[in-house]
Amino acid sequence: MQEKKQNGLIRFFLRLIQGSIIGVGGILPGVSGGAMCVIFGVYRPLMETLAHPFKNIKKYFWMLFPVGVGIAVGFVGFAGLVKMIMSRFEAQAVCAFIGLILGMIPQLYRDAGQQGRGKRAWISFGVSFCVLTAAFVYMKYGAGMDIKPNIGWWFFCGAVWGLNVIVPGTSSSSAMIFLGIYEEMLAGISQLKPEVIIPIGIGAVVIVLTLSRGINALFKKYHTVTYHAILGAVLAMVIPIIPIEFASVWDAVWDVVCVVCGFAASLAINAVSQKYLHKKETEA
Repeated sequence: MQEKKQNGLIRFFLRLIQGSIIGVGGILPGVSGGAMCVIFGVYRPLMETLAHPFKNIKKYFWMLFPVGVGIAVGFVGFAGLVKMIMSRFEAQAVCAFIGLILGMIPQLYRDAGQQGRGKRAWISFGVSFCVLTAAFVYMKYGAGMDIKPNIGWWFFCGAVWGLNVIVPGTSSSSAMIFLGIYEEMLAGISQLKPEVIIPIGIGAVVIVLTLSRGINALFKKYHTVTYHAILGAVLAMVIPIIPIEFASVWDAVWDVVCVVCGFAASLAINAVSQKYLHKKETEA
């Protein structure tokens, strides 16, 4: 009984940590919160719960509750820290997340192939990878926009972030940078400004509730094709955020070190997760 309770606490804190990483990933440029949900194995339960909340909330509560708390902590609590880090060590922070994502790809690949890998699965993977790589590269290197943020734009930001969760691989923060309101969004979140947080929250909830049932239906009817499309999206997310310019050799070295550290951390998280999170989350 004592061991069972201890394992339950470990699973709770692991999910809390994963949620925090998902939250931080949601505000890092080029990183997809939805992709992190897939990587950590909470995407399908989240979609099922959002699609049929009364049916599945009890089933997945002890999985999604700590993840939700972690996302709130990561998204709101670390917004100021992310803003500071991105202003000083942008390349290194992004490289650490690149390593984190790469370390989870093997498990994601295995999950995608649980029901086989037919021709349609690889076509889905290729189309997803190519289309989203092109879109992300354009958003990074294309012409920016200059707009004045207001409640309407913050609602739009929330809607994009909701899409970021529903469609793994999409990057809401990259879109915000493209629109020229990324730094103001981070500042508003970190300072808990209601005129920023409330419309962002409403926009995210509207999109998530509107699209979750459709995504869940796709998984049930076209599991392999849908999962391989997501795998392509996750890999596509990495390409445009890889630093290609370095101020010095030492900067390049530090970037590589950060990728390796992120990769090592990812393997460690995955190893511990496999040990403690393979059981049903509903166990006490």
